[in-house]
Amino acid sequence: MKVTARSTPNIALIKYWGNRNNDLRLPAYDSLSMTIDTPSVDITVEDSENFSLRSFLADGTEKNLEEKDIARFMKHRELTNHYLHFLGIEEMIPENIAITIESGIPPSIGLASSAAVFSCIAKCYGSFGGTELNDEQVSVIARLGSGSATRSIFGGFSAIEAGDGNDIDTAKGVQIADESHWPLYDIIIVPSQEEKAVGSTEGHAIAQTSPDWTQRVEAMPRRQSECISAILNKDFEKRQVVSEEDCMDMHHVMETSSTPLKYLSNETHRILGEVKELRSSKHLEVLYTMDAGPTVHLFCTPDARADILSFANAQQGCTVFETTVGPGTSMIEKA
Repeated sequence: MKVTARSTPNIALIKYWGNRNNDLRLPAYDSLSMTIDTPSVDITVEDSENFSLRSFLADGTEKNLEEKDIARFMKHRELTNHYLHFLGIEEMIPENIAITIESGIPPSIGLASSAAVFSCIAKCYGSFGGTELNDEQVSVIARLGSGSATRSIFGGFSAIEAGDGNDIDTAKGVQIADESHWPLYDIIIVPSQEEKAVGSTEGHAIAQTSPDWTQRVEAMPRRQSECISAILNKDFEKRQVVSEEDCMDMHHVMETSSTPLKYLSNETHRILGEVKELRSSKHLEVLYTMDAGPTVHLFCTPDARADILSFANAQQGCTVFETTVGPGTSMIEKA
């Protein structure tokens, strides 16, 4: 059997950072994001005599996978088997498979490449054999590889419901509004494509060492509720205030953890300062946010799009992506 799926990143508006269970990637609290329509990753999973994993970059170059990369996929496969056993369909995926990744997403720069990859492979796993898993079940499989991948299963705006306890199916993804609800753009400015020294997986594991961790957790229910309300009511200003507040709070927690994680570069801070000035002078509906990397995401309305795109393209030495609300993970082929 052979299945191929396609997925794209989701960019958090209320950030996921820190777990209550690192092994199962059970988040400490709920989070919220918008799935974007590009860049994408395609993954093919097929029967094979032996397990194999190959990954190709956008230009067709094969990526040299390190042992830790292969170990992560093997661990994800093992956890997926545990979940399928929990569902009573442990024979759904054969013992040996070949996985081929074709990605147009630069890795480890804060563009949620892991979210796209593990949501995509989860869709493949959920469609293998004669059983077709629903989106909620596929989102659980995605989470076992990358917590934020939970949200890329869905188009539009989606959340991780963290739940309680340590059962493997406790945390799952839910859609808040589909991709037709609110036509927004995310203009992405990438100051550097150099891979970060400390990945998100390692960062999540030390989030609770920050002295401000408890204060962050206590604020999350309010922020989540306010952002969901802003999305449903298409209130850009309210969404801007709470999203920017949460983004900078997350980076403060990162920077004050036992191993300080400083993902934001001088270029990031310069861009933010100029965005604030542009927003004020031209009265634009635009908000900024950054995941675990120097990349700046500028969410804006259609009326602000031209100005923000012009600003982004004027940034020397930066790579720019123009994206809009995306449809979520989908199947391309099943044979």
